[in-house]
Amino acid sequence: MGATIPTPLYGLYKITFALSPLAITLIYAAYSVGVVPTLFFFGPLGDALGRKPLLIIAILFAMAGTLILGLANSFDWLIIGRLAQGIGIGAVLGNATAALVEFEPHANKQRASQIAGMAQLGGLGLGPLTAGLMAEYLFAPTLLVYLLEFTLLILALILILIGVPSVKGSAKFHLNKPSLPPALWSFISASLAAALVLTNSGLYFSLNPTFAQDILHVNNIALGGIISSIMVFTAVVIQKFLWNHHPINLEIGGLLSLIVGLSIISINTVHTSIIVLVIAAIFSGIGFGAAFMGAINIINRIAPANKRGNVTSFFYALSYAALGVPIIGLGLALEYLNIFTAVREFVIIIIIIAIIDLPLILLSRRDLKNIKT
Repeated sequence: MGATIPTPLYGLYKITFALSPLAITLIYAAYSVGVVPTLFFFGPLGDALGRKPLLIIAILFAMAGTLILGLANSFDWLIIGRLAQGIGIGAVLGNATAALVEFEPHANKQRASQIAGMAQLGGLGLGPLTAGLMAEYLFAPTLLVYLLEFTLLILALILILIGVPSVKGSAKFHLNKPSLPPALWSFISASLAAALVLTNSGLYFSLNPTFAQDILHVNNIALGGIISSIMVFTAVVIQKFLWNHHPINLEIGGLLSLIVGLSIISINTVHTSIIVLVIAAIFSGIGFGAAFMGAINIINRIAPANKRGNVTSFFYALSYAALGVPIIGLGLALEYLNIFTAVREFVIIIIIIAIIDLPLILLSRRDLKNIKT
């Protein structure tokens, strides 16, 4: 939730601190800079020390980032706060999922994974929705929502302290190095599919409020957060109903829906409409939910048992890098192009890469058949 709280507030930061579009994308992307390296450190540390200490560490970093963002009085402090948030997310991402799997009462790994995925997406959706509504209709728009987040983090910390058993890890600590599975094409196509839908979500989480204000000429702070939330909550619903479908079909269907959603965004830069933007968010959410779930399932199938942690960490690192790096490129483009042209060209590039990935996903069927046999 904390990761996406700033989404509807970027317009306020832009005015308060006189920020350029590039500065806004840098603030957004800073948390992915914190996430990616920590994935390779906190995952194996949790295996060695147990889940509880790492969950506590994650909460403490998240609390620090939340306080810094709520009290930030300059661009630099916004960057530092987002970095702290990213470290907290990197610490919690693998360890919370592993804890759910390990503590699930009936050892149902699929149910634990499903709950973990829906909780992550649900939090991503609640962030901009809550922040947008509170900023528009309550007081202290850049502080109050962070106080709410800080309170929720304290509650989570208490629940972890009293509710999570202290189970020592079974492995020795060693840093995970990026590892590729034998089914290389499957890994590449799945990682690319995940990266594409996360790049698209980055567009909604970073520049969507600016997009709404500059193109639709709507000054309601809540609107950008609501549209971002629609995209994410659509992904949650899709994952709920399509969980048992074949991962290849999920990846292909997800990318096709993503292409439709991106095409609608491109049209909306010419024929501006809130309704059209909402429809684009729905298609993008379907693509996000289906393709990302399919990609995760593919990775779980092709990763060798003795390298599962390394392969999974590498996949998540590539995915979360896609949340930040391409959006920085869009921010750079906005320094030289107007938002209409920059968004349209950004969208076209994602569509082209998605079309290239479709035949690669079809080729990965052979890998899955070989693993099955």
